[in-house]
Amino acid sequence: MRHCPTVRIHRRAFAVGGLASVLALPAFAQAVPLRVRYQCDWRFEAGTIPYVVALKKGYFAQEGLDVVLNVGAAATVTRLATGNVDMGTGDMSSLAEFAANNAQVPAKAVMLMYESTPAAVFSLRKTGIRSPADLRGRQLAAPVNDGARRIFPLFAAANGLDPATDVRWTSVEPAIRETMLARGQVEVITGYMASGWVSLQKLGVAPDQIDVMKYADHGVSLPGNAVLAGSAFLREQPQAVAAFLRAVARAVKDAAADRPGAVALLKAFEPLTDVKTETMRLDVALDGEIATPTVRRDGLGGIDVARYQAGIDALALALAFKRVPEAASLVDTRFLPTRAQRMVFA
Repeated sequence: MRHCPTVRIHRRAFAVGGLASVLALPAFAQAVPLRVRYQCDWRFEAGTIPYVVALKKGYFAQEGLDVVLNVGAAATVTRLATGNVDMGTGDMSSLAEFAANNAQVPAKAVMLMYESTPAAVFSLRKTGIRSPADLRGRQLAAPVNDGARRIFPLFAAANGLDPATDVRWTSVEPAIRETMLARGQVEVITGYMASGWVSLQKLGVAPDQIDVMKYADHGVSLPGNAVLAGSAFLREQPQAVAAFLRAVARAVKDAAADRPGAVALLKAFEPLTDVKTETMRLDVALDGEIATPTVRRDGLGGIDVARYQAGIDALALALAFKRVPEAASLVDTRFLPTRAQRMVFA
């Protein structure tokens, strides 16, 4: 776990009646440190580049924030629920599942990063798996809590498969999932695009020998990762949430304009970074997940609440939720930067 140097910040008193004017301020006015504990959803890899760029270029500091980036297993929602972090990158399906099965709303999505889930099914071309129907009778491998595995029932339902009888699962550690597929030890894996697609190539598998079925291309309409803010932090420090999002939008724009420079900053922050691999991952994240037609037209971060609700309703059936949460109760986009600031691919 890496801790960043403390940065002095400026804070202005927040008045509810002046929400719009306060959120538009570039920084706080009084020199009082305000630390933001941010949970990234995995290692310091390309997916964390927006936050690393904002940190290394001083964008958080300019906004009056002292941000500490944490990495580890993808347990952002749980860590927000326990109050161990203030904000974090989390999967919106996981947020809905937690809210459905617990008595609390641990956090709200404040900026959508991936318009659609990056979940996918991966196989090698030699296995002959070309369509969802070809998965019948196959054995799939993934970690028990893998996000793509968790929502596989939606992929199955959308494609006429019975997730309980048509496929079998083998539980594996995240670090060896792609290795097992590359070695032929398993036929199929589930995972996210930036992991599976890139990691298989890093292991020597040629791109034309990898078959991919993205959930989003096969009937699964779910939003993907978002910046989440803990409910208490959102209530107590709304101006800090707005400041954080401004810095992140600025960093995404920088990363899109100068990809080698963004990866270089990641390398400076995390010396073990494999530049070639993370450059590939960044391309996947930017071109395949973030730069959608909607984002190019309307800007980064907006959340279609009706679409999210439809996804929650489908998840509730597939995962046997205790209750069906209202999507509107899990989203708060009042703190997004201006549209001009969110036009990161302009």
